[in-house]
Amino acid sequence: MSIFAIWEERDYRKVGSGTWFYDRTVPMKIEVWAKPARFAFSRFDEDDQLIETRPVPETNDGFLYFLLPVQGSDEYLSIEEAKAAADAKPWGPIEWD
Repeated sequence: MSIFAIWEERDYRKVGSGTWFYDRTVPMKIEVWAKPARFAFSRFDEDDQLIETRPVPETNDGFLYFLLPVQGSDEYLSIEEAKAAADAKPWGPIEWD
């Protein structure tokens, strides 16, 4: 089963996409994904096991947002915050769809 199939089962969803330019010339795709806050990185241990006793982050809509493909992507409280973080990267800004 692919990671995207697992994500779909867990209610992850792509909520935005755009393009940045490697070396200012080569187009590269980037996506913003939403996931239920109950699956926050902070609720997992170093073996990727969900620790139910760890608190669920409070969000406005019950979701956290992250960027793909960005290795070690942080989680953001809104899609706007995630897009602003991507735009601020050295390879930004992003041309959002």
